[in-house]
Amino acid sequence: MKKLSSLLLIALLAITSISCSDDEDVVVVPVSATPVSGDGFRWTDSSSSTEQTVNNPYANNSFKTIFATNTGSGTVYEINLTAIAVGTYDVVASGNAFYYRSTTMSAAFVPTSGSVVITANANNKLTGTFTATGSGGGVTSVSGSFTNIAIN
Repeated sequence: MKKLSSLLLIALLAITSISCSDDEDVVVVPVSATPVSGDGFRWTDSSSSTEQTVNNPYANNSFKTIFATNTGSGTVYEINLTAIAVGTYDVVASGNAFYYRSTTMSAAFVPTSGSVVITANANNKLTGTFTATGSGGGVTSVSGSFTNIAIN
């Protein structure tokens, strides 16, 4: 009986080692721990030189609005435009509005000049830049970019 068990064990080991081939093609897919460089919503303001980001920025096609919020820091950007087509939009012109506020600010930033430049609107993604000067909450200017944010 012991001899039979040993033979079965040897046969099992032989079968499993034969069925596992070392020459199988293995596809390795690299995984990145960081998002695609440049995609998302980024900005700096005059109160800090540190570039900041939000988790889920998006544009709303019906309201022609760019939203960027971060619940952790209480940051809210709401940029209302007359269109979200490629072009340059004055943030203080009639039909446009620019709102920026965070919990670290004593008041919302109110722009007196600035622009939003949309450089691409394709495949339900929006890309562009913005700059504004004004005052509120200790901030006198903001600038940033949005790259490949989803359009809902």
